[in-house]
Amino acid sequence: MFSSITVSQNLTGILYDSEAPVAGARIMNITSKSLTSSDASGNFEIYAKIDDTLIFSSLFHHTKELVMTPSHFEGTQVFELTKSVNALDEVELHGAISSKEMDAEEETQRVNKQFKTDIEKNPHLYRRPNTNSGPIDFIEIGRRVAKLFKSKTAKETQIVETTIKSADLDTLFKRDDFFNDKFLVLNLSITKDYKHLFFAYCETKNMSSFLLHPDKKIYLIDKFLEYAEEFRDILQESQKQ
Repeated sequence: MFSSITVSQNLTGILYDSEAPVAGARIMNITSKSLTSSDASGNFEIYAKIDDTLIFSSLFHHTKELVMTPSHFEGTQVFELTKSVNALDEVELHGAISSKEMDAEEETQRVNKQFKTDIEKNPHLYRRPNTNSGPIDFIEIGRRVAKLFKSKTAKETQIVETTIKSADLDTLFKRDDFFNDKFLVLNLSITKDYKHLFFAYCETKNMSSFLLHPDKKIYLIDKFLEYAEEFRDILQESQKQ
């Protein structure tokens, strides 16, 4: 009986997290190079044998790696994935969270400090008119300071939008912890041999460079999933010819 299991067998299982079944997860047997995915109910089936290594991967869960043992082939197995989006849930909060009221004195000191620093950097803007009478026009000074801060803010928030190039994606997949070769294989079903060709295909889609910002990761994932499916269809058509 043991030898029959060692030869070959299909592993059947269910993937779930702490809340519900995990649909659309990728299950890859890196020993036999076979790949499948879970259905809407978390069910999957994949070729495996004892000592094979399986990797369970989902976009919003931590990757799980498991070596097959005889017990894994005894009926339908249940495997649990941990949600990556809940990584911050372990932080303990003590007391109620309330908004911090502005300290008028502290804010006044901060503005005065900025004001003094600006006078030191731009003394020509605050020179008293060449006359022996009349006080300094603080209203005019305030107006100039406000204009100065406004111009600085405009420069700081100015962002130039471009389109993502193949070289940008190559750099991203070399430096990012999430977008890497494992993501290409397990989540997009694109092997390393076709990686740069896929990047070139993505370049033709004129994706906004804003998608490279860390806050836009979920939107970039959606684009990759969409374009990877199109890219695989093109490869299949080309292989038929």
